[in-house]
Amino acid sequence: MAERCAPSLAAVGLWLSLACGCGQADRLADPPLEISPILVDSVEVLVQESSPPRASARVQGVIGDGCSSVHSVQQVRSGSTVTLTILRERPPNAICIQIALLYDETIPLEGTFPPGRYVLRVNGIETPFTTE
Repeated sequence: MAERCAPSLAAVGLWLSLACGCGQADRLADPPLEISPILVDSVEVLVQESSPPRASARVQGVIGDGCSSVHSVQQVRSGSTVTLTILRERPPNAICIQIALLYDETIPLEGTFPPGRYVLRVNGIETPFTTE
């Protein structure tokens, strides 16, 4: 009858490390996330009755598929134009559930809006509004 040799724990650990690619030298960095604008369907400006007036933007759209999530909301104001950029993040080449994740948020616009005409841009959609 042949004798069986039990592998040492070190040998088993080395084999597992090589088999699953878990060694430090073999470990690859995760690819960077894809960052892109969400698809905006509608924008509504809500002007608050205050002195001086303030405003908010109700934005509705689609973030993306099941692997997408909101990355950031950036706001820039230049004169009478306010620009909102809403970005999503998603792992590249990910296989994800193909159910659209919807976006529906009310975003306070920074600053005040003395009586006048303004333009709100959200991911390329322009909406003019007036305050009194």
